[in-house]
Order: sequence, then structure tokens, then C-alpha cells
Amino acid sequence: MKKRLYLLLILLFYSCSGSDDDINLGVNPISSISESSSDDSDASNDEEEEEVDQNDEEVDDNDFEEDDSTEEELDLSLIQGSSDPSTCSTFIGLGPDIDWIKSVEGSMEEAHAHFIYTTSDNGYIQVGETGFLSDNTAKILVVKTDINGDLVWKKEFGEQGHNLGNSILEIGDGYIISGSINKNSTILKLDKSNGNVIWQNTIDNGGTNALEQVVETPNGLVGVGYIKAEDENNTFYTDGQGYITFFDLKGNKISGKLLDDQMSHAYRVLLLNDNLIVSGLTAGAEDYSLMKISLNGDVDWIKTYGGIDMDHCFAMDIGEGNSIFLSGHTLSGTQNWDTYTMKIDLNGNKIWENKRGNPRGYNPQFIHDEVWDLKATPDGGCIIVAGTGDEYTYSESCEGSIDKSDTWHVYLIKFNSEGDIEWDKTYYDSVGADWAGEAIDLTSDGGAIIAVDNSLFGFLKIVPFL
Repeated sequence: MKKRLYLLLILLFYSCSGSDDDINLGVNPISSISESSSDDSDASNDEEEEEVDQNDEEVDDNDFEEDDSTEEELDLSLIQGSSDPSTCSTFIGLGPDIDWIKSVEGSMEEAHAHFIYTTSDNGYIQVGETGFLSDNTAKILVVKTDINGDLVWKKEFGEQGHNLGNSILEIGDGYIISGSINKNSTILKLDKSNGNVIWQNTIDNGGTNALEQVVETPNGLVGVGYIKAEDENNTFYTDGQGYITFFDLKGNKISGKLLDDQMSHAYRVLLLNDNLIVSGLTAGAEDYSLMKISLNGDVDWIKTYGGIDMDHCFAMDIGEGNSIFLSGHTLSGTQNWDTYTMKIDLNGNKIWENKRGNPRGYNPQFIHDEVWDLKATPDGGCIIVAGTGDEYTYSESCEGSIDKSDTWHVYLIKFNSEGDIEWDKTYYDSVGADWAGEAIDLTSDGGAIIAVDNSLFGFLKIVPFL
């Protein structure tokens, strides 16, 4: 998906084309931010790390690294937009437009985020990787911005290797990062102001293993994920065994256990009425899996949802009236991967489901609509984020549009409380680079912030719609 050389050539063309009067782009630029921190201090970082509580064990310097380099900000002046209906498209309603997009580079060739969060100071934080698992160049990357998407700090953890940054939890005095380092589950607490490590623990739970998400409970911290992964380089489904880990508030493992045969990869965990709701995938990623368990890990119920073909669940949130929203993508009853969203009650009963895909109206046999996250909305509905495009040699365009099917777009769908689609819309880089939506959170102004896979850590702000 990396088209940086092409984009830089376009930038060079624009810069040589004369005055601003010669070219009126009429849009806001993408800013590719490369500086590390607005107030980084090597001396203070070293002093703070010496005082870190490492739970009576020293953290190996090889376990994490901090990126303290400061580079010049790059303005690539890229065009971005939100989709308008064409003679082919089937968009529903009038969705919101882009407010702005800004992007942050990692130290490796590409960067890929898995989670985004609106912080208590109304800024934003993303976590994922820079580099690749397949060639053992991946490092965990964490990026914090202010409310305008301007960089506050960024940090990288782990030497180049098999490392994953999967999710973020904000607690009173820090950010909890979960993932893996060197194929083992890892949990880190970072200082909010500068991203420095307060404590870090890496645990071998068995085979290739990782934490996907961590939640705070009255008893400490609880993380879910997987162990004994068979497809260890897959960042979404590893064909392992679902696992839950119980920690104290300093990240020390208290206990852990397998979840259930019907949960081969636990993806999300949330606290609800002194119980835990865990979502994920069944063996072989055949169906959605959802379970309600006690704070001690005792199972109340486990349910599976899906059709006759593959159904991949990657997103969960809890909304008004304690309703549970699940989403992902499905091949059941569709021509290719379509979004698949449902609402579940507290007993695990499905209230409604909705499948939707191919909003740009291309040949549905070639289009993937892949959901990676959702958020419940205050009106009792939810919003999902996906990527839409094709992954084949096929390429199609629509009369009167410069868009092509093999250019990926960010795809948002807003559902009301009854499961009806209020609107859907795609967002794109109109110079031809691929965008895909990886994660979403709501913002303080009633809009949304999207983690965009554009070969960087893209922060895409959507104007208010709530």
C-alpha cells in the first residue's frame, strides 16, 4: 500500500507549478509528522527509567527502546476527500465530511495501527507496529497527539523482531499498552506526559502468545488474547487458543486460564456490571464468539453467531441499556467479504443483525469490506469502521468518477438502535494512495477519530455527526 515515492513526485510537481493562484487544491493537507516529542528530554528520560518499579526484576534494555529522534515536519500536501454518490454507488443517507487528517511515521518502512483512543485531555493515542512480523522488523509504536492531531510524543518498544502493539487502556495516572514482545504477552504502563515506561512485564503464557486488550476491574487488570498460535505472523487471527490473564495493578501476573473451546482467539474484553464480556472468534475463524464470565473467570454463558460460511468478529462495544454490539466481516450469504454487525442482549440473545458492503457499486465478487472496530453511540446505535476495496488483478471504474475499485477507502456505517443504517460513507486520498480504516473512537465534539492504514499512523478526524 505504500505509494510514498509517487506522492512525493506529485508534491514536487505542485511545488514547481507556480504561485498559489496557479493551483487551487481546495482541500486541507495531510501532515506527515516525524518529530518525537514536543518536550522530550534525554536526561529526564534516563533518570525516570532508573526510578521505574520493575517488580523486583530489571527490565532488559532489549525489551524496549524509546525513539527520541526529532526530525523536520513534512507537509506532503495530499488531496483527501469524502465520497459523493456516483452513477454506480449505493450510499445511504448523507454522512459527515472530513475535518482533517495527519500522519506520523515510525522508524521502519511502514507503520500499521490497531487501536485508537480519545484521551481524557481530548487528544488522541494510537498503538500498533512499525515494520513487519514477516521479516522480523516489527517494533511496537505508540503515538500521542493533541486535540488538533499535532504530535505530543511517540515511542517505540522492542528491538526489531516479532512484536505487536494491540490496544490501549487509560487509567488515572498512565496508559496501559497490551501486545507482545518476542512472541510473548506484554503489558506496559506509560507516563501520560511523555510516554516513558513506568513499568513493563512480559509473560510467556505458552507458545506464540499475545494480549489483545486489557481492562481495569475492582481486583486489578484483566487481559485477553491467545496462546499457542499456529499462524503467528497473522495480526488478526492466529488459530491458537483463547486465553485470559489476571494481573495486579503493577502488571504482575496473578493467574491465567484457557477460556473455552469455542473461543480460539479472544479479541476484546469489557467490564459490565461486575462481569466481563469477551468477544472473539471460534476455531478456524468460522463464527463470532461471545462469552460472559465472572471477575474470577467462571463462565456464565458462551454463544456463537454466524452463518454457513466464514464470519470474522473483530469489534465489540457496550451501548445504551447494556446492549452489546459486535461487528466484523462475513462470507455467509454474500458474494465476497461484507460488513456484519449485530446487537446482543445481556443473555446473549441476538436482537438484530445487518450485512452491508460494496457501497461504491463495483462488481461485488471482487470487493472486500473488512470491519476492524466499532463504537456504541449515545443515541443507542453504533458506528463501525472498515476498509473497502479489491485485492485482485481486476480493476473497475465508474463513468463520471476518477475512483477505481482497487483504490481502498475508509468506510464508515452508522446504525440506529434498531439496526437500520442512517448513513454510510467512504473517505479517500484522491491522488490514488490506499486508505483503510483500522480503529475508531468518538470525539468530544460529537465527531470521530479514525486510525487509518495509509502506510503510516493516520489520524483522520470526522466532523460532528452526533
